[in-house]
Amino acid sequence: MTAPITSMHIARTADDADRLLSTGTEAVPLAGGTDLLVQRRSGRSVPAVVDLSGLDGDPVTRLENGALRLAATASLTDIAAGLDGRFPALLDAIAVFAAETIRNRATLGGNLATGSPAADTVPALLAADAVVELRGRDRRRQVTMVDFLLGPRRVDLRAGEWIESLWLPAPPGAGGMRKVAGRRAQAISLVSLAWQWELDPHGRRTAVRLAMGAVAPTVVRLRRAEAVLEGAPSTPEVAAQAAAAVSADIRPIDDLRAGADYRRRCAAGLLREVLGDVPPSTPSTPSAQIRSTHR
Repeated sequence: MTAPITSMHIARTADDADRLLSTGTEAVPLAGGTDLLVQRRSGRSVPAVVDLSGLDGDPVTRLENGALRLAATASLTDIAAGLDGRFPALLDAIAVFAAETIRNRATLGGNLATGSPAADTVPALLAADAVVELRGRDRRRQVTMVDFLLGPRRVDLRAGEWIESLWLPAPPGAGGMRKVAGRRAQAISLVSLAWQWELDPHGRRTAVRLAMGAVAPTVVRLRRAEAVLEGAPSTPEVAAQAAAAVSADIRPIDDLRAGADYRRRCAAGLLREVLGDVPPSTPSTPSAQIRSTHR
């Protein structure tokens, strides 16, 4: 039997949230709550929660030099609307995130705080060099995405803290996100890839950023593949070299959804598809491809 939640507190302001989370009651911050039942059924005890969903604030704020600040407690639907076509990788990730009703409730902060290596929005945030902005009653701190992701279901979120926002530099000229899943909607990623880069007048990619989910204990940057692609001509040979380099940065496992060997082959093939080196997978592939439209 799932243990009951004994108390719920509603934060009306950010200061309210700081105070309620610092009372020593082991209360956890809650925004969308779409993963709460899943975690409790898996054995996690959640005796008390502090509901952050009523906090005011703009979902997306434009800063100097084109940077963005995204409210971690805003719904994914509101984040997507506020992006207004910018940041294509995150827009793609939100578009394939569960169902519309869940996107209306789920939040960026919630998806990030679960620490799932298969979280849909995290590869886009990692590829963008996002900075997680945390707060508690007596402190504020900023943590890079690389440092925030510690392992499966483990993130650098200390007692009494909650994710207030995410800071992102100016969106790139091109980007997107693609996931491979057991079906075309409402499915956990078997492998996911987010990318962003700029294209110079000769078609060479610069400022290349690649991040992959569900292939390691955390979402990971594909730094070897990035190095192969950076400033190189867009040729089949370069694409093949980049795909071969993917294996150095991933550590997939066998689980109920897919085998490690399948994930390795899928990861390399997914990057080659994104680079236009091979055509998209045929329907005979044992998993559905959910593709982006931003190239």
